[in-house]
Amino acid sequence: MEEKQVYGLQLLTFLVNKYDYQIVNIKGLPTQDYWLVNLKQKYPLICITNELYTESNIHESIFGQVYRAILSTFTISVKCLILNTNHQSSRFEHQQIVQIPILEDMPVDSSLLETFEGIDHVVRKVKNVSQEKRHLTKILQQKARSQYYSSLKERNLLPKVTFAFMVICVVVFLLINFLAFIPGDEVTAAIMAGAYYKMNVIGAFEYWRLLTSGFVHIDMWHLLMNMIALMNLGPVIERRLKRSQYIITMLVSIIVGNLFVLIGDGNTVTVGISGGLFGLLGVYSVILFSEGGYKNPRVLSSYISTLVINIFISMMPNISLLGHLGGFISGLALGICFSNQSKLKTFKRHVSISFGAVLIACCACIPFVSRITPVYAGTDARIIYTAEQLHLDFYANYLLDRYDAQMASQGEDGYKELLTQQIVQERQGRE
Repeated sequence: MEEKQVYGLQLLTFLVNKYDYQIVNIKGLPTQDYWLVNLKQKYPLICITNELYTESNIHESIFGQVYRAILSTFTISVKCLILNTNHQSSRFEHQQIVQIPILEDMPVDSSLLETFEGIDHVVRKVKNVSQEKRHLTKILQQKARSQYYSSLKERNLLPKVTFAFMVICVVVFLLINFLAFIPGDEVTAAIMAGAYYKMNVIGAFEYWRLLTSGFVHIDMWHLLMNMIALMNLGPVIERRLKRSQYIITMLVSIIVGNLFVLIGDGNTVTVGISGGLFGLLGVYSVILFSEGGYKNPRVLSSYISTLVINIFISMMPNISLLGHLGGFISGLALGICFSNQSKLKTFKRHVSISFGAVLIACCACIPFVSRITPVYAGTDARIIYTAEQLHLDFYANYLLDRYDAQMASQGEDGYKELLTQQIVQERQGRE
């Protein structure tokens, strides 16, 4: 019996030390089973046992009870691997459970070797069982201390990228409220701060607004709701993706969302990080369905509720449905491209090509939607007036010329004179 316990300890030490699994502490367990968890591995949950578990008794056994208890704590469906050192055990797969015998006198399963390199040299007989147990226990204690301090450090870390996005949004919101004193309205101030405005994007070639508008918020309530949504969803995605992937997802979703608006809407002002939030929701959708989280009724119910609420919000007046749709499509595509799930491996290439084709098609459509309608001469005049008040005369003159050229291309001459008159009126009204 002690020798069999050593086999379990050998496997336990190997997986904890080399593959960073963490031991699940289960009080009152009547068996000598060891339970390990690491969500980043192919098998997020592992049970090391010497009990005779079979496909027919697996769910009624002690294993089945513990497995269901542990599974209830996860928000996603996880695959469980049983490493069995019992000589009478056999290999089987049942739903999300895979059992593989691993003994000192038989070859190791090839699929196990592919997943855990070096495991074929782990289970071995030793001359001094007590000495081996002390040695392995000492290694496990050292690793446990290291994991404990690492977990403390991770808990104390803020989701840096999410926090950075929030800071940018708040700073831009404060800047808009400061600028609003010059023209007397927040919309003009928001355009000056980088909001999407089709006249400026098409007429003045300011395509950078497709990105910057994502960090612009005019209304305090709008800012608050988006920041709450970002704080709820952002850290979840930030933990699952690389930092660069998370940033790319947010920025690309904002840009594509505004591209959809540019093609599908008229001359409108669009602000808010909602396109990026829908991109994160798209990534979460990929994670949920590729990793089997949808099989958990509680998780699926929460996801459906969130999706329905966001669809309802997207249908409300003054909300950019196209911006949300573009962001969500981007999130789905990038989520698949960034996924490490083997089941999506062959799908990635097709998705990346299709998403690239969508982006090319959107860019190709821009020349066909270059007509500005409706035209807001008052807003255009206030933008130029605000630029003058900020001593950005070169920019004010540039906008005046570009607005006039845009309207002339639409067959409407004399727009510069109209704007000049309105700017004069704006100055006089402020004096």
